[in-house]
Amino acid sequence: MVIVGVDPGLAHTGWGIVETRGSLCRARAYGCITTKASEPLAERLGSIFQELLEAIERYGPTQLAIEKIFFGENVRSAIATAQARGAAIVAASQAGLEVGEYTPMQIKQAVVGEGSADKRQVIYMVRNVLALDHDPRPDHCADALACAVCHANLMRTTALTRDHAAAQMFEQERAQAEADRERARQITAAATAAHHSGAVRNRSTLGHVRQSRRSTA
Repeated sequence: MVIVGVDPGLAHTGWGIVETRGSLCRARAYGCITTKASEPLAERLGSIFQELLEAIERYGPTQLAIEKIFFGENVRSAIATAQARGAAIVAASQAGLEVGEYTPMQIKQAVVGEGSADKRQVIYMVRNVLALDHDPRPDHCADALACAVCHANLMRTTALTRDHAAAQMFEQERAQAEADRERARQITAAATAAHHSGAVRNRSTLGHVRQSRRSTA
């Protein structure tokens, strides 16, 4: 599975391509889309959309993982991030990608194992999980790769849970089928025994009738 992770931002949108094979995750590419505050908003959003779409078309991911917006005190910054996030999601939709959305805490929990991990811990774990020989820079790229790793972990856990549930269901169905066969065998045996007992009684009754007729004669 190939996943593109996105850390959205109007000034800087990080993206990272991760490929998974079983439990292994490896980075194929990453980059950062930069726009200038002096540019019109429409052009900035258009650049995010176009450059991300080009990366998607080049590396062929089937899934997009994107960070959810954290509405803190800076509402203006959150709105700008929301606009960049919208441009990224439209690019994913244009390419037909499935989209997974995660909070910063979920991403840190999945990558570091601690929802309150700091930036350095995230970068360190991204480097180790993806077997990189360097720290991914800028930080937006590391965050994007972390988002992709989070999505990969969730997909793998979901698949394992689904497989386990399927195995349990198969075992339950097998046990139920065996129980049904056993009940059928018991019913058949009971019916055979009843038939045999009835035949014996009939022969016995017929024998008594014949004996009675001989005695009368």
